Amino acid sequence: MYLGIDFLISPGLRPFVVDVNVGLPGGAQEYDRTFLVRAGLRSGIFEDIEAISRACYGKSFAGYLDTLAFLPSLKAFKLWMDGEGLLPAVIPPVLRLEDKWVQYRVLKGRVPMPATVPFDNAHQAAARSLLERCGSLVLKRRTGRGGRGFEIVREPGALRRRPDPAWPMILQEHVDSRVDGYAVSIRALAFAGRFLCAYANLARSAPSNHGVLAFVEPGDRFGLTNRTFETVSFNEKSWEAQIWFGDETPSYLAHNLFEDTVGRTSLLLPESLWAEIRAAALEIEQTYDRLDPASLPRAFFG
Repeated sequence: MYLGIDFLISPGLRPFVVDVNVGLPGGAQEYDRTFLVRAGLRSGIFEDIEAISRACYGKSFAGYLDTLAFLPSLKAFKLWMDGEGLLPAVIPPVLRLEDKWVQYRVLKGRVPMPATVPFDNAHQAAARSLLERCGSLVLKRRTGRGGRGFEIVREPGALRRRPDPAWPMILQEHVDSRVDGYAVSIRALAFAGRFLCAYANLARSAPSNHGVLAFVEPGDRFGLTNRTFETVSFNEKSWEAQIWFGDETPSYLAHNLFEDTVGRTSLLLPESLWAEIRAAALEIEQTYDRLDPASLPRAFFG
C-alpha cells in the first residue's frame, strides 16, 4: 500500500507516529524538491515508484492506483473532510483508516504513538488522567488535515467543553517536536514493502505542516545544517495532483498542490533515529497491507 506517514520527534529523540495517509498522499513531489535544492538535480523518486509498481504489481503506478476500488470514494471523502462536499453515501471499510482513533487502535503497540483518547463524554475520566500524566495534550480532529481544530490543552477546564458532534476529536499526548527554534515534523513514504523517502516540515509554531520544507539525511546529531537559511520557492503542479485531479484542480487546494517553499538546509538525524523512522514506516506499510478492511473498528463516519 502506498502510504504517507507523519512523525514528530520528542525531546528525547524518539519518533512518534501521529498520522497515516492512504491512497495517494503528498510527499514524493516535496521530497524531490528538497533533493533538488540540496543536490542540484532531481531525485529520481518518481522513476523509483514506477519501477517498484511494475516489479511488485506488474503494472504502471497509474495502473496500480486503478486497482484500488476505494480510490474514487477517497477523493469524495477528502473533499468532505475539507468542508468542500458531502460525505459519500457509500464508504469502503478501508477508509476507516482515515479516522485517527482507528489508526491508533490498529497501530498501538506496533510503532511508537502518542497516548490517545477520544474527546467525548464517555472518555472524560481518561482525558483528565492523561492530562495529569502528560501535563499538556493536543486536541485535533479525528479526520482532517491542515491543522484544522488544532489546539494545545494545558488546563483541566478545557476538557469540560461540549464536543462538536459534526467533527469528533481526539486528545493526544503533546509531543514537543522542535529543532533549532522550529516546530518540526517528518513525512515518510512507504510503498510495497519499501521505504521510499522522507522530508521535513519546519515552522515557527505548531502545527508544522504549513512551513518550509527541508531535506532529511543521516548525521552525527539532531539539528539543521544551517540554522539561518535562504529559501527557494516552487510553483508547479505536483506529480500527485496531476495523477489525482488531472486538469481539474480544486481552487481551494491550489496552494497545497502547486506551491512549496524549500530551505537551503538539511535536517540531520542520528543514525539510530533515522533507522527507527524507516523501521516504523515499513511496519505500518506491512500492517496495513495485511489488514482485512472489513475487520477494522468502526469509524465515527461509518
